[in-house]
Amino acid sequence: MALGPLIFLAVLALVHHPRMVSDDRDQATLARLQEHEHRLTHERGRLERELNQKEWSWDPRRSQEDLVPSDLPAGDGTWDGWHYVVLSILIIFGCSRYSMKKEPSYDSSSDSAGSTTTTEDCDDMDGEPESSRPNQPVLEAFYDRHVKMEPGDLESMCDFVTSFVNDLLEACRRALPYQNTLPLLENCIGIGSAFEGWHTQVSQTYTVLVPALPPKGLSFWVETGDFEGSLSGHGHISVEMDCMCKRERLLGDVVCFLHHPEREPSDAKQGAFLMHALCTSSHLDVEKTIRWFQELVAQAWHETHPKYNFDLAPQPSSTVCRLKLGFRSGRSITVDIILGVQQSNSLVFLVTQGGETDRAAGTTWRKTFAVQELLFFKWVSQRLPKDPCHLKCLQILIYFRESLSSDKNPVLTNYHYKTCLMHLLLHRSPWAWESRNFLQGLQYMLWYLDTALQKKHLQHFLIGNISFPIRIPLPQALRTAAPPNLFEHLAADPALHAEALKEFLEVTEGLKALWSEHEE
Repeated sequence: MALGPLIFLAVLALVHHPRMVSDDRDQATLARLQEHEHRLTHERGRLERELNQKEWSWDPRRSQEDLVPSDLPAGDGTWDGWHYVVLSILIIFGCSRYSMKKEPSYDSSSDSAGSTTTTEDCDDMDGEPESSRPNQPVLEAFYDRHVKMEPGDLESMCDFVTSFVNDLLEACRRALPYQNTLPLLENCIGIGSAFEGWHTQVSQTYTVLVPALPPKGLSFWVETGDFEGSLSGHGHISVEMDCMCKRERLLGDVVCFLHHPEREPSDAKQGAFLMHALCTSSHLDVEKTIRWFQELVAQAWHETHPKYNFDLAPQPSSTVCRLKLGFRSGRSITVDIILGVQQSNSLVFLVTQGGETDRAAGTTWRKTFAVQELLFFKWVSQRLPKDPCHLKCLQILIYFRESLSSDKNPVLTNYHYKTCLMHLLLHRSPWAWESRNFLQGLQYMLWYLDTALQKKHLQHFLIGNISFPIRIPLPQALRTAAPPNLFEHLAADPALHAEALKEFLEVTEGLKALWSEHEE
């Protein structure tokens, strides 16, 4: 409808547009110009006579409309096109008025329709099914009674564990000889479920990572397959001697064993030498290193135990220093201290203990991204709404996995469930993790893990994940690498895959039994 007036204006402009003429004038053109000049002269004389008869006087303060005679002939050749201008303005105003009436109605209906569709889509994606809403109060009550750890209690316990381990490490440093020939131990870093916030009442193990540095005169070189085109989950730590002759001459606080091997200290004088005590073929040995650290902690406990009012009992392990703490109240916890060597300055560590089913052995150390995962959970917590449910969803699944699984070496580990959650935290809207969406978030995690099991493919969260926050340090080679499949072993072993499906079914049946008991 608005297109007709615009076409009319375009035709009008073409018809009345002044036509250009050339400077070469023929006789016919000259005759028309002279005739036009004669008419103008005649008209000027007529106007002067009329002005004299009416005694008009020209006043510059008058408007242009007052100076135009009302009885001007229509076809006298003095038309200036003002009425066409007025007509054009009226047409344009009518078109704009029409558009103003029509367009808001269209936009409003479109926005309303789009808004309705978006809301329905959001309801389909993030809203809870009507049939499942009554189950959320049951789930909340069960979580509060059997799974939940009070945030204050968990935080205070984490602070206690790190403080206690750092006290032990300080005593360990004092137990080492002044001229250190064994690894240097830095303060611990809390990692794992407790420090990430998804600890449960069933889980009573707190894990800390102690970075180990080479002593003066030695260097640690991390050897992995990252730079050979293939990413591996393990590596080796080569120990090499450095020349310390210059420092030995200037400061005298070290001995250059590289050029003076005869001066290596004996066990009787300054303790074992790193190359002899902790290495196998110039590579740091996992079991030898842990055994040395366990003995060192035992010495340190004799010095620090008067400060604490609990009993400490070392637990046997070849890949971790495991300590069981028994309090006077009857409560007990387990503290796992793992040693790690940092890969350059990337916060990626090679550690003495790997995953739940992947243990380090011999000179093979396991790669861990525990520090990056800890930073990721802290980063997420700053972006989610108040009192989110993401950790509660993971805790519920971990509770049923740990309480229902009797196998000491389960196929599905806590790390698999945690990986599913980390993927969903990036894929879903932060508002999808509001507390009212507790049940729906749990259903999403079950759906994600079930899909991964059916496809036998669960992508590693950090390696090759272009959505991983850039603020969290991670080597560029790992960001751009092809992501490994955490279920690759399931694809290669049908029996193992069947066992994983069985374990997953036990968890889902446990949740169903929870609701069935409530209905009864």
